[in-house]
Amino acid sequence: MVRLLLTLLLSLPALAVPVTGRVTDGARGLEGVRVHPDRGVRVRPRVQPPVAYTDAQGAFSLDLDPAETHVVVEKSGFQRDLVPVGELAAPVVLGRAPGFRKERVLVVRLDFPDQAPLRTDAELRALFFGRGAGEASAANYFYEISKGSLELEEGAFLHLADAVHPAPRTDAQRGTLVAWVLERIKSMDLKAYDQVDNRTGALRPDGKPDHLWVVPPGPPGTVTRSVKELTAICLLEPLPWNRYVQWPAVFFTDETPLGFIVHEALHAMGENRVDDFYLDSRHPLTAGAWDVMDAGMFRGWDRFHPEAGPWQEDTAYSPSQPMGWVRDRLWYHGAFKDTVSTLQVRRAWEGWLDPLERAPRDLPQRLVIPDPRRRGRFWELNVRRPLGFDRGRVGDRWGPGYEGLVVARVDPGLLTRGEPRGPVRIVDAHPRTPGPPAPSYPGGRWQLDDAAFNVGPGEAPAGRDGPLSWEVLEADASGRLRVRVRVR
Repeated sequence: MVRLLLTLLLSLPALAVPVTGRVTDGARGLEGVRVHPDRGVRVRPRVQPPVAYTDAQGAFSLDLDPAETHVVVEKSGFQRDLVPVGELAAPVVLGRAPGFRKERVLVVRLDFPDQAPLRTDAELRALFFGRGAGEASAANYFYEISKGSLELEEGAFLHLADAVHPAPRTDAQRGTLVAWVLERIKSMDLKAYDQVDNRTGALRPDGKPDHLWVVPPGPPGTVTRSVKELTAICLLEPLPWNRYVQWPAVFFTDETPLGFIVHEALHAMGENRVDDFYLDSRHPLTAGAWDVMDAGMFRGWDRFHPEAGPWQEDTAYSPSQPMGWVRDRLWYHGAFKDTVSTLQVRRAWEGWLDPLERAPRDLPQRLVIPDPRRRGRFWELNVRRPLGFDRGRVGDRWGPGYEGLVVARVDPGLLTRGEPRGPVRIVDAHPRTPGPPAPSYPGGRWQLDDAAFNVGPGEAPAGRDGPLSWEVLEADASGRLRVRVRVR
C-alpha cells in the first residue's frame, strides 16, 4: 500500500508556485507587459504556458512549475528580457528597444498542378508569424534574438498558379522560379512592404519589399538530402526588368523546418552580409551548434527520420541564437548592435559576464580581444545559457560543456558571398569526447555541443588558444560567470 501511494504521489503533477513581480520603465510601472515562463519553444504547441499581463502599476502574478527558473517579459517597443525568478524580488526595468521597427513579409506560395501542398495556409501563418507564448515561429525567433527590436509581421499571403515549370523540379531551377515570381508581382503596389533598406537595415524604403519568401510545396531537401527535393536558399538576384538592382528572396518548401527558414532569412537581412559559418565534416571547429548560421540551425532535433515526414514539429524547431559578432557587425550591417553589451579588452581583464540571451544591462555580455598575430582577427567570449531558443536540444542530450563560456576566434577576412570559408572557429572545451549518437545533424555537420567552459563536475574551467588564456572562476544564481582573461 505504501508503495502504491508513493507511486501515485510521484505521478501527480508538481504543484504550481505563485510568483509576483513588477515591471517598470525605470521611473514608473509598465502596463500591459506580457509575462510567461521560459519553457522552450515548439511548433504548433499542444499546451500553452500560463501568461500574465502587468496592471497599471506594472504588477503581475504568475503560477510557475517548481523547476522553472526564468520568465519572459515583453512589451512592444521595449526590450525583451529573460529574467531569473530570483531577480523578481526587485522591479524588472525594461528600456526602450534600440532601433525598434516592424517589418512585413510578402509570402508567395507556388501552386503546382502536379504536386499537392503539404501544409495549409493556416499552418504556415503560424510557423511564420505566430506570436503566442512558447510558439516556435520566425516572428518569435527574430523578436527574441533582437531582444524586442524587430517585430516580423505578415504583409501579404499570395498564391500563384504555376503550370509552366513541370516536375521534376530541381535546385538548378530555384533562380528561374524566383525570377518567374518577380515578373508576376512587379506591377503590385509594394510600398506597404517596404520600410527598410534591405542592405543596411536603415529605416528608409529602398524600392523593394523588406522580405520576399517564395514557398513551393514539397519535403525539405535540406533534411531528406534527396536531389529530388528542393532545398532552402537565399537568392540575391538582379531584377528581371532592371539588371542593376538586386532583390533578395528566400526560397524554401512548405515542409521546411523553422531553423532553415530563419537561417536563410538572416542572409537576406543585409543582402548576404550574414555569411554561412559551416564547412565540411573535415573541419569540426567552426561555430557548430552555437550559431544559427552554422549547425545551430538544426537545434531542436528529436529524432532522425529523413526518409519520411512530417518534420517541422520535431526537426530544427529551436534554432540557436546568433553570436554577438553577427548582431554587432553583420545583421543589417550592425543595425542591432546595441542589443548586445560589448567590452573591448587588450591585455587582461577579470569580471562578470551576463548571458548573451538576456537584454543588455550594466555588465558586459561580449568580450572582444584582438589577436596580436593577425590584423583584424579577434576572439569573442560570451556566456550561453539554455534560455529561449537556445534551449533546443538534439536527442534530448545535455551535460558538461553544453552551457557556459563560449570562446570563438573570428576572422572577418574570411567572409564571403561564395563558398563558405569558416570565419568563426569555436575552441572546444571537451575535444576528446566522441561524436554524439543519433539523432545527429545531417550532412556531416559537427555539433560541438559540449564546447563551453564552466565550473562544476565534468566541466572544463580553463583553456588557451595561442596567446590567449581564460578561466571561469565563479558562477552566480542568475547564470552570470566571473571570468579571467589574459593575452601573453
